[in-house]
Amino acid sequence: MNTQRNLLAQAALISALALAAPLATTPASATASDPAPAVQGETRTPATEVNHFFKAYRKAAQGSGPQAPEQVRKAHLTAELDARLTAWAEENHADPVMRAQNIPKDWKVRNHGQTATTATVIVTEIWGASPDTEVWYTVRRSDLKITDLTDPPLRG
Repeated sequence: MNTQRNLLAQAALISALALAAPLATTPASATASDPAPAVQGETRTPATEVNHFFKAYRKAAQGSGPQAPEQVRKAHLTAELDARLTAWAEENHADPVMRAQNIPKDWKVRNHGQTATTATVIVTEIWGASPDTEVWYTVRRSDLKITDLTDPPLRG
């Protein structure tokens, strides 16, 4: 009888642990201090950070994200870059991140190179009917803040 009770207690414990296990691996939700957390197990790299930024910014620009585009920029960009992008937008009458007046259908992110302190990440914006465009991001490796965002350099 005592053995039967022990087996039942062990079975109940195993069941409870099995049900709780998926909860322990669920990634944390976004917070103001970490607006785009990496998926659990994902290594934070300049490319993943740019991808998180672009995804959040695109949603904000579409009006479907929890933050305004300016809030997303402040969370991921240096203050200097944010100020330069605001000036660029006023001068060019376009979105300073998308470098256009509309929003791309899709995008691709790839590493281009790095130094000891920075990394260059290229976002290819996919428009569909229009040719794809590239925007080059410079990311500070120490804290993964985006320090620059430019059109591709001219090749000559």
